[in-house]
Amino acid sequence: MSWHRISLSRQEYLSGELNVLLGAFRAAYIARNGPEGMAMFGCWNEDGTRYLVYTTPKSVRHIIPLLDAYSAHQTEMPDPAGLTLISGDAADLGSFQIGFEA
Repeated sequence: MSWHRISLSRQEYLSGELNVLLGAFRAAYIARNGPEGMAMFGCWNEDGTRYLVYTTPKSVRHIIPLLDAYSAHQTEMPDPAGLTLISGDAADLGSFQIGFEA
C-alpha cells in the first residue's frame, strides 16, 4: 500500500476546500470507528503555491471515492519534517509533528 497526495491550489485552500476535504475524511473516519493508522497530513509546497494533503496507506480502503474525487496521486511516504496532522490517528507515526492546520 502507498500514500496518496492531493494537491490544492492556494485559491482552493483559501476558499475553504481543505475544510470540505477534512469533513469528508472525518465522516469516513467516524463511520469506520476510527481505524488505527488512518490519518491525513498536510503542508505547503516549497514555493507556497499549493497545499499538499497526504493520506496514510491505512486510509486508502476507507476513502477511495474521496481520493478519486480529488484526483489523488500515489506517492512515497512524505518526509515528516514540516507535516501537520490534519485529522485521524497518527499514534503509530510518532515522528510526525502533531498539530492542526485547517
